[in-house]
Amino acid sequence: MGFEKFGKHGYVSHAKVAPIVDYLKKGELAGTKCLECDSLYFPPKADCPKCRSTKFDWVPLNENCKLITFTEVFFAPPEFQKETPYLLGLAELEEGPRVFAPIDSRITRDYLKPGALLALHPSTNENGAFYQLEKREQNYLRKR
Repeated sequence: MGFEKFGKHGYVSHAKVAPIVDYLKKGELAGTKCLECDSLYFPPKADCPKCRSTKFDWVPLNENCKLITFTEVFFAPPEFQKETPYLLGLAELEEGPRVFAPIDSRITRDYLKPGALLALHPSTNENGAFYQLEKREQNYLRKR
């Protein structure tokens, strides 16, 4: 299975992180954890930027996160021009990693404030596997 099944484009090393596609297709999130320094990464990294180790393990992640900030994208690379304008958020997962991801178009801008409860939701469509930030209810605690 190639990385071509991960959304429109992949920006990480194909060989070591290709399993992310399988997790997303199953509706699951997984990151990589460095076996040397215990650093956790999502999206997954092939090599640890902190200690330079190439030894890592795949670990399941919880979808729960909080919004840090967001922006509206009006000018995008050619592959994404048809989708502009769209919202792109920076969120922090419960386990600690921060992730940039598109924000579900059903979320109103009034809801998008720092600390807003969101879920980083894996999904698939005709273009491949991807993830996006979706609204999460206050009492919603989805654990994997």
